[in-house]
Amino acid sequence: GCRAQTDPASEPGVIAVAKALPAVVNINTERVVRRRVRDPFEDFAAQYFGNYRSRGREISQTLQSLGSGFIIDPMGYIVTNQHVVERAADLKIEVTLNDGKTVPGRYITGDDKKDLALIKIDAKEPLPFIDLNNPSPNLLGQSVIVVGNALGYSSTISRGVLSGMKREITIGGIEYKNLLQTDAAINPGNSGGPLIDLSSRLVGISS
Repeated sequence: GCRAQTDPASEPGVIAVAKALPAVVNINTERVVRRRVRDPFEDFAAQYFGNYRSRGREISQTLQSLGSGFIIDPMGYIVTNQHVVERAADLKIEVTLNDGKTVPGRYITGDDKKDLALIKIDAKEPLPFIDLNNPSPNLLGQSVIVVGNALGYSSTISRGVLSGMKREITIGGIEYKNLLQTDAAINPGNSGGPLIDLSSRLVGISS
């Protein structure tokens, strides 16, 4: 009896993480943003040559965003944060699975107010997933684990308790209602990944 209790491999948290990890992915997005900029030389030319028309130049900037997500269906549907995959016409989404394989993803739909998005990858065979039909009861004080896939190969785990329910915050003019609060550390790379209980059931989504 005593030896089994001191074996880390039999800890509920370790077992829960091992069960959830295969469904947790890394999401890397790139989008190109075009902006018009004024060229001071063109202003100078317009001043001295009168008929010179200043058009301004267009420059392209590539914005990159990195976060986590998790597979919710064996066909390859993935939930993440909307801010990780913000909608854009020329958005490139790269999804790295837990085994290190990288596949292209496509944006399906999203909601700014809930900060949730749904993306899809093509699955050759059924993928491991976290079942949305069997959620955690979400009890105050229960142990929770943040599972992220920050850089494809490296999973990041932090642990705490469910410390608040129905929280409301406003960020950048958007009001987020009905949030859960945890004291487990959530870093930007974990954003969009799952928060699970010790039975590996979904509590919420890190943001």
